[in-house]
Amino acid sequence: MILVQWSCEIPQEKLESFINFAKNKLKPFYESYRCMRYELLFPIITEKKYFPYQESEIKNRYTEQLVFKDIKAFDDFYNNIEKNQEAQDIVGMYVKEFGISNCTFKILTHYI
Repeated sequence: MILVQWSCEIPQEKLESFINFAKNKLKPFYESYRCMRYELLFPIITEKKYFPYQESEIKNRYTEQLVFKDIKAFDDFYNNIEKNQEAQDIVGMYVKEFGISNCTFKILTHYI
């Protein structure tokens, strides 16, 4: 399995509308393009510090995770999104509509 993960900051005032957008538009959209599972995650701030290197996360920094069967499925997903105008419009909303910034991107594979 392949786990694709990106994390971005979003203005606090856009947070609620982005969550609705992710739930109602992104999840069904991505899952219709060979993504096995789409998840939207936000950090929680706990009173307890579990490890000395535990970071205090920014509350408006989210992480999106997409799970794919293999790297070919992710390549197909990416290529289809690049070619499809509707997909480009949806992906373009990240910046145009929600003003995301400071993004990081990872591709991980499952070993165990």
